[in-house]
Amino acid sequence: MAPRTPRYRLDPGVQPRRVHVHVEVDPQRSSAFRGEVALEIELDKSHRSIRLHAVDLRVSRPRIEIAGQVRRGRVKKIPATGMIAVEFDKPVPAGAAVLRLGFAGKLRKDLCGLYGVSVGDRRYAFTQLEAADARKFFPCFDEPALKARFTISVTTSAANKVISNGQVRRTERRADGRKTVHFAQTPPLSTYLIALAVGDLQASKPVSLGPTQIRIWHTPGKRAQTSFGLEAARECLQRLEHYFGLPYPYSKLDLVAVPDFEFGAMENAGAIFFRETLLLIDARSATLNEKKRAAEVICHELAHMWYGDLVTMAWWDDLWLNEAFATWMAFAILDDWKPEWKMWLDFQHGTASALELDALRHTHPIYCRVRTPEEADENFDRITYEKGAAVVRMIERYLGAATFRRGVRAYIRKHREGNTVAADLWDALSNASGEEVGPLVRPWIEQEGYPVVEIRRSKSAGRPVIEFHQRRFLEQPARKRAGSQKPPTRWPIPWVGRIGGGRGGRGRLERRLLSGARDRIPLKHIPRFIYGNADEGGFFRPLHDADEIRRLSRSLGSLKAVERMGLIDHQWALVRAGQASVGSMLDLAGSFARESDADVLATLRKPLSFITNSLIPDAAPDCGAPMQSWLLDHFEGPFAELGWKPAAHEPDEVRLTRAVLLGIVGGIAKSPHALEISHRQCDRYLTNRRSVDANLADAVVSLGARGGDAALHRRFVDAAMTSASAQEKRRFLLALGDFRDEKLIDRTLTFALTDAVATQDVAFLFMRLFANPTARERTWEFIQRRWDRIRKRVPPHMCSYLVEMTPALLTNEYKREVAKFFRANPVPTGERALRQTLERFDWYRGFRDSAAKDLVEWMET
Repeated sequence: MAPRTPRYRLDPGVQPRRVHVHVEVDPQRSSAFRGEVALEIELDKSHRSIRLHAVDLRVSRPRIEIAGQVRRGRVKKIPATGMIAVEFDKPVPAGAAVLRLGFAGKLRKDLCGLYGVSVGDRRYAFTQLEAADARKFFPCFDEPALKARFTISVTTSAANKVISNGQVRRTERRADGRKTVHFAQTPPLSTYLIALAVGDLQASKPVSLGPTQIRIWHTPGKRAQTSFGLEAARECLQRLEHYFGLPYPYSKLDLVAVPDFEFGAMENAGAIFFRETLLLIDARSATLNEKKRAAEVICHELAHMWYGDLVTMAWWDDLWLNEAFATWMAFAILDDWKPEWKMWLDFQHGTASALELDALRHTHPIYCRVRTPEEADENFDRITYEKGAAVVRMIERYLGAATFRRGVRAYIRKHREGNTVAADLWDALSNASGEEVGPLVRPWIEQEGYPVVEIRRSKSAGRPVIEFHQRRFLEQPARKRAGSQKPPTRWPIPWVGRIGGGRGGRGRLERRLLSGARDRIPLKHIPRFIYGNADEGGFFRPLHDADEIRRLSRSLGSLKAVERMGLIDHQWALVRAGQASVGSMLDLAGSFARESDADVLATLRKPLSFITNSLIPDAAPDCGAPMQSWLLDHFEGPFAELGWKPAAHEPDEVRLTRAVLLGIVGGIAKSPHALEISHRQCDRYLTNRRSVDANLADAVVSLGARGGDAALHRRFVDAAMTSASAQEKRRFLLALGDFRDEKLIDRTLTFALTDAVATQDVAFLFMRLFANPTARERTWEFIQRRWDRIRKRVPPHMCSYLVEMTPALLTNEYKREVAKFFRANPVPTGERALRQTLERFDWYRGFRDSAAKDLVEWMET
């Protein structure tokens, strides 16, 4: 008996080969669109009914052509699965056929499918089809393994520009003043990679890399902001072609700045779509971090042209094959292009975020079974991207860069224009390395969570040794239940440690593949220190005892910046898990008072902020003043030494350090002097954008808002609405969430749901309000009261962000409210997010009292 096709999957016996899509759309005149699709299919046997996907479309005129004959069919909707069935009176025989359908719909408002965007008086239409939203644009076989060659044509106003995946083959002028643009046929593509943009768009001058011309498309008046994106695209594309050993696989490369876009960017083959903030860069107002982030996203999407588009995962449970590799690759390529940017420090911030999420019981493996589109959308998270990328990096370091690249090249060449599963990659890497890669990597991909590796000094036969013990790390250990004991989880750990020698310096590296629960390494000499995750190259947490932490705190100069970041982050995680004291965290933090690296200080800011802004007000209010004094004693001096204005030709590293220190001194310690000057600087910045260094602008604007009045709030709104720079618009818009006055908080909440705020930004403004201790409770009340409006205003995937922010409310009473509300008002893509959210509430309830007691005792010593 043949295996039964799952309910949410199409019949694999119906395979699309070529798809011809014609659509009539003119967003300036109407929100309606209509079209026809001709699907050239291959049937493995006779079929009386053919299923395909269509959602929120009126599908009409179904007919099928077989051997020159035309049969008419009937359309039956199957709403629960996002499918339709085209049924025929007689079975359609096996072999080739052409299924033709008419379709019509309305431009959507939720940033998916074919949706509308307004910019002033101009109207546009754009697509966003991943994961499973091509079905909202035209009837199709909307699964990644069902690749086909697409031929697209668009009828619209003669004034509109039209962009799709292929080059324009010809343009027909019509008697009614419209035009039809015909695009060249694409190579085999999955439906989620189809792209369409229609409206008053302008193009930059092209730059070339060999035969490939690269353009940036944008709304009018923004050509001056395209230079950085063009340079980044060309430099990254050149390096990617070299890495893969294959030229860019598509006929042209358009980068499109979309004024309202749900995700950061989308890797549509030959026509990549971006948020404006991540493609259009104003050199005068963009910070270095904004430039780095834009370059990283550009490179990430370009890496997808090979890893995701040319070779595509067979189904969404292997989404990580696309996203983890592209995430890792972007940092590797940018580090080669701009080593002074220190991109692996940025990578570490992402890894730390994934480690935090993966310490929850309600996490998921990188490889995760997916049945429905909603489940696929849930997996666009830090586990798939950042944890996946960290595991890719760990395997690359273990196998060696050259061996890993050989395997990747072989994998891409063998499967080009096809679909794969994880085993295909393991086979390629095994062949390249001469060892079985699957047993090493599968536990990291298929098991949830990660290990903590306890590292202890010991002796064996009088000689020094390092002893290891691994176990799963959980922020809140699960309560044991009778009869539910599971065998302990184990990982094969490619361990690399930094061993401090007796004469200073970086010391040496020791390597070991740790495969069991316990292991040991002999040493020749007693080390000055042991750091258990050199270069933060492994996705695990090292657990050092208190004596080793003291040795490390005296040897910070011997650790790389990324290891100092790791030392802070791991210690804070151990504090949160109840395996170390809050006092140990603050003792360690004090060792970083003279730290000069911005990324290390940014890592330190997180525990300091939580202790100061959450734990102390809620559970230890008497510690507020002593904590403020301690912070200022340690960090106000270093900030004063740097001063408010950068020196001539000051390195970017110093400028970034100044900004982070201001965030600690003014934002966490609430220095009256720093807040007063920030307010004055903010006033000047509103008048003259060049009066404040761009890298300091975010901190100055945020701190200026804290004591801001209604007049300043109005100026922020005006700046957010009128600035020509996408970065400035975002800076002032999000800073509206930092005002402390309750009336202004209410004004911001109301403003967030107006059409003045782009759909893409609504959730982020609510998130900023949740991060404001004064605004959290009012924001939660507002969300409950206006949920019907919010659900219509915020795309489903972004609604899950609002669920994730609620643990900032802290208390058990709020946990009950959150659970009750979201169970009564479920977010389709937020089921896992809700479970994780409730777990975070439970964690704080267990952490609160002991942490507060420990903090009080530490303050008294």
